[in-house]
Formats: sequence, structure tokens, C-alpha cells
Amino acid sequence: MTPLRKIAQAEETRFVRGEELTFRAEARRNALIGLWAAAMLDSPDRETYARDIMAVGVEHPNGVMDRLNADFDAAGVIFLEDDIRERMAAMLRSLKDEMSAG
Repeated sequence: MTPLRKIAQAEETRFVRGEELTFRAEARRNALIGLWAAAMLDSPDRETYARDIMAVGVEHPNGVMDRLNADFDAAGVIFLEDDIRERMAAMLRSLKDEMSAG
């Protein structure tokens, strides 16, 4: 294998690992934001709600935010979308750091 091919293969491996880490961190973040939202909504089945939110995030890129906005509006819970996005971004950063370290 040529040195250039080794470098390309290493870069490809690093990229794939980064994408896998991001996917796992986003799924975990979505579950955690689902648990938080379920508490804000006083949902009787928080685990199921969190799983639903996690699934929505996998199916649709903006699905989590759309679902949270709809559920909060329906329940009369007032949260600014920017505040939710900031919370989600902070969770994602923290989870990526934890997963990278562990």
C-alpha cells in the first residue's frame, strides 16, 4: 500500500468514526431532551415519550424541534425555540466529549 493510500484510508476511517460518534451522540441527546420535555409536559410515561423523540430525530432532521414545538404549544408550555436549541447544542457537545473520552 502506498503512503498516499494509507493516509487516505486513515482519513476515511477517522471520518467514519466521527460520523458514528455524531449519530450516537445525537440519538442520546434526543432521548435526554425527550426526558426533559416529558417532565416539562408532565407526561405520565416519560420513557416512551423520550423514545418517540429519539425516533423522530432519526427519521427527520428537524423532527425533534418540530415535535417539541408542537407538543409544547398543545400543552400551553412556553419555551423559546432558541432556548431549546441552545439546550440541545450544549447536550450534544457534552455527550460528544464524554463519548470521545470513553
